[in-house]
Amino acid sequence: MDGKTAATEPDLGRAPAGGPEPGSHVHRTPRGWWARWSAPLALAWSAVTAVWAVTWAVGLLPSPFTDPASASYGAVFNTADPLVGSAFTAVLGLLGVGCGLAALRVRGGPGGLAVQVGAWLLAATVLLALFHGGLLPVLGYTPVTLVLMWFEPGLGTAYLTEIAEPETVFLVHCLAGGLLWMMAAIGLGRVRRGACADCGRTSGWTPEREAATRAKALRIGRIAVAVAVACALLYPAVRFPWLFGMAVGMPEASFADVQSSGQIVAVGVGLGTVALGGAVLMIGLVSNWGVRFPRWMLGLAGRRVPVSLAVVPASVAAIAFAALGRGLILAVVGADFPLEVGGSNLIALGAMFPSGLALAAATAAYAVRRRAECASCGRGEPEALPR
Repeated sequence: MDGKTAATEPDLGRAPAGGPEPGSHVHRTPRGWWARWSAPLALAWSAVTAVWAVTWAVGLLPSPFTDPASASYGAVFNTADPLVGSAFTAVLGLLGVGCGLAALRVRGGPGGLAVQVGAWLLAATVLLALFHGGLLPVLGYTPVTLVLMWFEPGLGTAYLTEIAEPETVFLVHCLAGGLLWMMAAIGLGRVRRGACADCGRTSGWTPEREAATRAKALRIGRIAVAVAVACALLYPAVRFPWLFGMAVGMPEASFADVQSSGQIVAVGVGLGTVALGGAVLMIGLVSNWGVRFPRWMLGLAGRRVPVSLAVVPASVAAIAFAALGRGLILAVVGADFPLEVGGSNLIALGAMFPSGLALAAATAAYAVRRRAECASCGRGEPEALPR
């Protein structure tokens, strides 16, 4: 770790003057928004989800479980009667309301452990049973559409129609719910351990432990980023050859149809470019420019990169990658996916599952390594560049 570099830079997370001395155990009220609001927001999300599911069941609003084709993305309920998915969602929402109310009251002990386990189970259920990989194409098409819509008539309208679909809206809702319940579970765990609600450090904190934790997080992050990038690059590897008339990722007959539509080639290469850009951004999780903006970014050069600016998009991408890869693998196993799309294409899409898992690990390691001095408990060290 480059402690001298960090020490000569402006303090990035130092407690205010006159605040608690590092290592003191004085401030217990969380100052960060997510430590205070994750449980209430998760409770509100669950209540909205339960009410929303009832409106599907009685026909007031369109259900997101009506498209059987979404099974190839990993949708669990779309091949059954929509009422099944609506009932499951309503019950899950009610369970979330109960868990959220308990989370606002519990402080520790066996009850705290039960509520924390319940929060983790709710997060896992939302992301595994309700969320699926159908959102990743929408996210990938966003930057592509912003560029190509000026050259391809109707592309912008088709995109707006897609994001307004009930299923897309519900997927965004589920992604938010999964993240909220994960944050609530982390907060409950800190309460149970008697740790700081904002940074997670305990009374046994020492500078030596901090240095060891950061070094371990950097090692794990580098390995995870290497895996995530290697898997993510498989997708542009089967898309960029389209520019040169090479049928990579599909049979020759299918590729002839693709070539006849310049829009399909442009979109495919555009998605490959987005994937390549995402792989480059992953490297920032273990690079200096993931802590300080690089010199070429005029107006921001040298400034501290907000932790949330990296953690939030990386978390969303990790969940979306893993969901699409998981759904594709299950669809192929269940013969619900057209195998004629080509073996290399399936490998590139299936590799998104390990890429998502690795990206999640890299993001968690990045968040741990970026913890500076805590304004609530006074523990911690100034941030350091990952030299």
